[in-house]
Amino acid sequence: MPETLFSFKKEQVLFEAAAVGVGEAMQNLPVLELCGISKGFGGTRAVHDVSGAFEKGVIYGLIGPNGSGKTTLINLISGFYALDSGKIVLSGEIISKRRPHELASLGVVRTFQMPKAFASLSVLDNVLLPIAGDERSESLSQMQEAAHEALQITGLAAMTHQLACALSGGQTMLLQLARALLCAPIRLLLLDEPFGGVAPALKDRIIQVIRQINERYGATVILVSHEMSTVRQLCSKVVVMSGGRWIAEGTLDEVSASPEVVSAYLGKPI
Repeated sequence: MPETLFSFKKEQVLFEAAAVGVGEAMQNLPVLELCGISKGFGGTRAVHDVSGAFEKGVIYGLIGPNGSGKTTLINLISGFYALDSGKIVLSGEIISKRRPHELASLGVVRTFQMPKAFASLSVLDNVLLPIAGDERSESLSQMQEAAHEALQITGLAAMTHQLACALSGGQTMLLQLARALLCAPIRLLLLDEPFGGVAPALKDRIIQVIRQINERYGATVILVSHEMSTVRQLCSKVVVMSGGRWIAEGTLDEVSASPEVVSAYLGKPI
């Protein structure tokens, strides 16, 4: 075999081996890393020097007392607030200065604590509207097909052509999840108090949809909630915030046994 061909083959094998190694290393990266991030409003530090990592495919509960910085943290990760300091890294890529629509195109999507819809538009149009300005290769008919599937998954298919003003609060939360499904593949789903004031039957549906997104896409989920029974049901790991700081991480049983967590939030072990 000529030397040149042998050298080429050898280099090719080494390159492929290196590529496999890089791929494996990327798979082992946290999907999200927070590196010393801070955000203040006037003289108040809402989030102060927070560092931590979130693994791929895990559903996390983000808990803590009111005013502890949970929603501010969600707003920082989703690009709605600019950082004062630190950086946010998504699968090895710094995303600290990305805007919300740019993050959505990367599969980072969120819901809001107070869900809203365009009341004079149909439920279907509400799902399609946020992606109307995206630079997508899919045709409108393809996106309509995806929207119908999203409404089927969220249990809103029967209301497809009704005006969104007919939706209850829980159904409007499901509408937010239907919108999120159009940003598939979802890498990171951020949920800010999705169960507040929701009827039990709709709450069960929301839980089911969250699990479907997690299992279907291997999505990491960060769920802000004060409902410890729901956190226990859904979340395999929990992060606790207090005073703008990340004070504990682990299973719910582990963090609830922490004297600092009991003092700052729980009042007693659960």
